Amino acid sequence: MKFIDVTALSDASVATDDNQSIGNLESLEVETDQADYGTFELNQFVLDGNKNVMPDLPGDIVFWSVEQSGEDCLFQKNPRLTITFSAQHSSAGITLYFADEYPAELTITWYTLSGSKLDQKTFYPDNLVYACVHQVANYGKVVIEFVRTRLPKRYIKLRYILYGRYIEWTGDVIKTAKIHEEINEISTTLSINTASISILDAKNDFDISNENGSWRSVQKTQEVTFMENKDGVDIPVGTFFIDTSDFKNNTASFKLNDRIGLMDNYTFYNGKMYTNVLAGKLLEEIFACAAVTKFIIDEEVYNIKLNGYLAVQSCRAALQMICFACAAVADDSRSDVIRVFKPDRYVSSTIDTERKFNNKSNVKLDEYVSGVSIECGKYDLETEESDIFKDNLPKGKSKITFSEPCDPESLKLSNGDFIEKHTNYVIVQMETAGACVITGKRYKKTTFSYTKNMDHIEAGESENIKKIGTITLYNMEYLDTVAEKLLSYYALRKILSMKYILNTESVSNWVNVVDKNSNIATTLIEQQDIDLTGGFIATATCRGYSVVFTENYFAGTELYTGGDVII
Repeated sequence: MKFIDVTALSDASVATDDNQSIGNLESLEVETDQADYGTFELNQFVLDGNKNVMPDLPGDIVFWSVEQSGEDCLFQKNPRLTITFSAQHSSAGITLYFADEYPAELTITWYTLSGSKLDQKTFYPDNLVYACVHQVANYGKVVIEFVRTRLPKRYIKLRYILYGRYIEWTGDVIKTAKIHEEINEISTTLSINTASISILDAKNDFDISNENGSWRSVQKTQEVTFMENKDGVDIPVGTFFIDTSDFKNNTASFKLNDRIGLMDNYTFYNGKMYTNVLAGKLLEEIFACAAVTKFIIDEEVYNIKLNGYLAVQSCRAALQMICFACAAVADDSRSDVIRVFKPDRYVSSTIDTERKFNNKSNVKLDEYVSGVSIECGKYDLETEESDIFKDNLPKGKSKITFSEPCDPESLKLSNGDFIEKHTNYVIVQMETAGACVITGKRYKKTTFSYTKNMDHIEAGESENIKKIGTITLYNMEYLDTVAEKLLSYYALRKILSMKYILNTESVSNWVNVVDKNSNIATTLIEQQDIDLTGGFIATATCRGYSVVFTENYFAGTELYTGGDVII
């Protein structure tokens, strides 16, 4: 668990009088490596070829103290770092990342925002990455003072500060650890991955009755990385963020969501009428709104031009709308990065009978779909102005969200002043409380449906048109591609459920599943539940078709409904 104050790093302002001119304190915000430079410190530059000669302007040095320690390893004036914040923060400690060599002793003092001393503690590092474990709540300033080096005539060399610490749970400490992965290849919904973990907490560190417990620093969006060790190899299983936590009978339990799930907590207000906007630009705006910095957008998706409108909605819902319009998916399975890409159908692995549990597989046939109908919303600006808002407002700023999109350039105000005008909302400043009327032009919504059918209705089946709810963002020229993808997906009618021993298979992977009769089902893993403490076992639901073959190949999209044959 990345057990940190999730906002402290961006809020921290670091100052010192003790840094050499080659140091750059701004780099404390990013965990970076520093080259192993040779210096004129006592017995530091061993001439065995392992040290680097320092350039005139090194770019990777963050903090090197101006003063070296003396023969007694003490300083005439202790190097200090003062970190101030604009808001209160809480953490279960502070982790210091040193370069080259760690000091022997340091002191950390915590203060309130007003400058009153909260706490002070002395630490004795024993590693280049050292966690100064000490629970402090609601601090507004931190002073780190370096007292003594391990060897004489040495600098203090610091490269990163983490306002918190990493906690690693392994072995019998972990009672249960489970992950649910899910993906929707056609993006009619945007699935999220979830996880749960319960750990033995013998010290009652997460018991809220323990006033000095680490529970005081547990925050929503606390990052937790899951790793499965199999045959001595660490396999990344995903990065999640704490949603809720609970403590009972010496057991701490956590429920977590992935980064896409976090996007539900952010509202995208700035939607407007779009004309030939690049999907990538719009995705970047939505990710920024949801504070997502780790994402990858495939170039093929980035350059699709979109038209239409985005209403006030969660950032996750807005992301889903764009993915559907681009025939793309968004997924962060097994990583902390959201990838937006067009899925392919290349088989990546084979699950043979040795990895499957007997009598735990089931195959059923999904409903027959003969066509798809996509309802599209179209918006036209009305020619006449009308009342958009009419009510009393209090003194000060008020945010008014519209139920229908409006032309911001046409908006007029009877009382007060506009601070901001947008398609979906305005912010009004009122000098005194009173009546306020906003007039302007609305956008009138009409709908049309785009329908695409199979060339032939399967023998013994009847027409069944799958209707897709109203979309307000699309590319007219690309709409047929989206419909074709839907038809191709619904043609994959065979739903396979199985329990198996996991290797690296993840949702969105196409796999070959071998049964006891040596038949092979080529399927897309759509969802699976993974038990990390029960032997890395997964229960998966897959969608695909069956065909006999001997080698991995491209699972083509040219399939007829119910087909067992690749055309």
